[in-house]
Amino acid sequence: MDRRTRSQKFRVRQDWIVAMGMALAVVTCLPSQAWSGDRSNEGCLMCHSEKGEFLKFADGSKKSLFVDKAQWKKSVHGGKLSCTDCHREISDYPHQKKKFEDARDYTLARANTCQRCHYAHYTRVLDSTHYEILKSGMREAPTCVDCHGAHDIHDPRTPRLGINARCATCHSEISDTFKQSVHGKALLENNPDVPVCTDCHGAHSMPSPSDSKFRLTSFQMCAQCHGDEERMKKYDLNTAVLSTYLDDFHGSSNRLYAMGAGKPTKPIATCSDCHGVHNISSFKGSATKAEARARVIKTCRTCHAEVPDSFADAWLSHYEPTFETAPLVWGVKLGYRVLIPLIMIGLVLHILLHLWRLKTHR
Repeated sequence: MDRRTRSQKFRVRQDWIVAMGMALAVVTCLPSQAWSGDRSNEGCLMCHSEKGEFLKFADGSKKSLFVDKAQWKKSVHGGKLSCTDCHREISDYPHQKKKFEDARDYTLARANTCQRCHYAHYTRVLDSTHYEILKSGMREAPTCVDCHGAHDIHDPRTPRLGINARCATCHSEISDTFKQSVHGKALLENNPDVPVCTDCHGAHSMPSPSDSKFRLTSFQMCAQCHGDEERMKKYDLNTAVLSTYLDDFHGSSNRLYAMGAGKPTKPIATCSDCHGVHNISSFKGSATKAEARARVIKTCRTCHAEVPDSFADAWLSHYEPTFETAPLVWGVKLGYRVLIPLIMIGLVLHILLHLWRLKTHR
């Protein structure tokens, strides 16, 4: 073999060694899961449990790609779902790059991910006021991950106070007002019997509070707690709130409209008109009966502006009339309870006698 041939073979062997070295360097530098094809959670977390990687957006902002491994495993999805169950568009490494204007654009683009498993909840969201706001172009309206989180999702019902904390990220002023109310103060003491935001407004199919139907049926919402005699007795609260409201003009009218008897030409007082919405305070805090009565007449004048102070005397509060508290009203109600059945019995008896007379004296 001549010198020229040996030299050519040597250069070929040298090029092959260099090529293998470069390939080895590339493989060494690539994450191990990309090389081995490991698409399990552990494979993904080998990269994403390390801080320092970011998703960059067109506006120059960026979002961390870090996933806390411990939080993920403690979440409701940990041990049940794989990363690719949600990130289905990712199938290889390097991941296919997609352009997003900013972080919010990325979140909104992934908003439909949850519907694959939680379709019933997702369809309710489509009927909510949040989704209506989102469709109107307000990108800040919440999506699933804004309320529930992404990789650290826990049972949304525990702790109950956490529900209000999540709502407060957008409705901070309302949250501060609620904390000063009778409900809010009790909730801060971890009282399980007081409502949180979702008890009144719903969780997914959240109707607009400005909707007329929401107003008409709001007494039913309050009745969930205040119509529960067992719960009310625990706090020495009146157990006849719902029944007495439905017996008076305001309640009976709202009930009829809520059942579909058209729409009222003007608003009719419901629970929130007299007691407030998020700032509900107890009338028991009044020092004297006169002070409590003054609060009542002030409340009445929000609708009945010209009425005298004596107007409030016609209202018996939410308590059933008794012989001791309102003997005249009690007597009239008792009389009607006796008289009306007697009239009905007499009417039926009159018809039967008339039919008997027709038959026997035809």
